[in-house]
Amino acid sequence: MKNSAKVLLNKIWIFPLVIVLLLAALVLAEELLTPKDAAASREPAGSAVFAPPPSIDEVRAGVKVIPDLVYETQSGALLDIYVPVDADDSMPVVLWIHGGGYVGGSKDSRKDYAMTLAYEGYIVANMDYGLAPQQLYPGPIFQANAALDYLQQHAADFGGDMSRVFIGGDSAGAQIASQLSAVISNSLLANEMGIQPAVGSETLRGALLYCGLYNMETVGDTGFPNIDYFLNAYTGTTAYQTFENIHELSTVRHITADFPAAFISVGDGDPLASQSTELASLLQAEGVEVETVFFDGTDKNLQHEFQYALDTLDAQETFGQMLDFLSVKSR
Repeated sequence: MKNSAKVLLNKIWIFPLVIVLLLAALVLAEELLTPKDAAASREPAGSAVFAPPPSIDEVRAGVKVIPDLVYETQSGALLDIYVPVDADDSMPVVLWIHGGGYVGGSKDSRKDYAMTLAYEGYIVANMDYGLAPQQLYPGPIFQANAALDYLQQHAADFGGDMSRVFIGGDSAGAQIASQLSAVISNSLLANEMGIQPAVGSETLRGALLYCGLYNMETVGDTGFPNIDYFLNAYTGTTAYQTFENIHELSTVRHITADFPAAFISVGDGDPLASQSTELASLLQAEGVEVETVFFDGTDKNLQHEFQYALDTLDAQETFGQMLDFLSVKSR
């Protein structure tokens, strides 16, 4: 009888202990699985698979990193500069602008990709910019222009040739890059926005545009996850369509024959694919040289920002085609 009572007593204590342990496990799991930046968690799942190339050790050994240079004194905004160790006296300059729905992302997440590009013989400036809702549109456009101004003053110190400039980016960064390219090549847009371009259109050799959004009238129909949230945050509105300057973000409305040659890439499974194909068609109609990597009809189902998975053949081949484009346009 005493033994039975002891067993029963042990069981009574076991059940609360198990419940406490389960609750603790749930709290711990929530803490681990909840992103530090809630805004960043709104990015589509699996949209940015950052994987370095198999040669990343060689790349890191062959590229000098000059980190956290202040390119805009007022905001303290930073950029990194990546320089090939075996640098030539004069190399083309690439300004890279990260994506993240205007509310997240950073230069650090693009570091391996940008270093891999620098390793091929380019001075790459990898910039941060103010994020929404703390910084609203058109802040990042002005900051990207400020980054170009910084490079105008300092790129030569690192072996950069500012007569051969490229602007590139992914997702929201591609939109910023495309709009800045339009500002540089279209004085009407520059005047409307009150921007004095830091470089001339004759020195802007190309735009490198990955999976961006370029038409604010149709982007809402793409089904891209949380697109309303991103653009509302960026424009400081509850409905971005009503923002008085929303037309400025639509690069498709500001194309001229002076727009730089463009390398445009998007996955066939990316909801924003139609944005890239529309931009490419309109550029070609204006006589602008365009190289595209779209994977139409391949059924590969390549997702948003597949280009960053440099451990995959599709990303490596796209990277190689971009290098070919840069080589031709740098001459």
